[in-house]
Amino acid sequence: MKSDNSINSINAINATTTVNSDNTVNSITPASADNLFGNEQTANMATTVTEQPKQQRMGKQQRKSDFADFKATFLAPSKLVKRHPVNIEDSVWEKLERIARILGDRDSTVGSYINAILVEHLAMYADDTEIWRKL
Repeated sequence: MKSDNSINSINAINATTTVNSDNTVNSITPASADNLFGNEQTANMATTVTEQPKQQRMGKQQRKSDFADFKATFLAPSKLVKRHPVNIEDSVWEKLERIARILGDRDSTVGSYINAILVEHLAMYADDTEIWRKL
């Protein structure tokens, strides 16, 4: 009698990941995953991956270009005039500080990084906030 290897391979897949009825795959990110913020990821964090058409790999030149755009937009040192204090959580501050320190230039500060993020956010949602104001 011939064994059905397709069922066995599906059972092997289901042992490590869960495939939902809407073609999403739940997998668990390993706790030892290296990221910018150390080992803050836990084994209990589940990520959902939707099956999408296969994308082309991003080359090193494209990554460098994207980083240069990010750095020019968000990590450009700027002098803040008429500053205001803002209260944020310590964990958020630590992440912002680490990004500004590691990815930014010598003159990059957390304040200029936060200001650039907020300017981008306000520009992105300017039309929506005007519509919402009129509701």
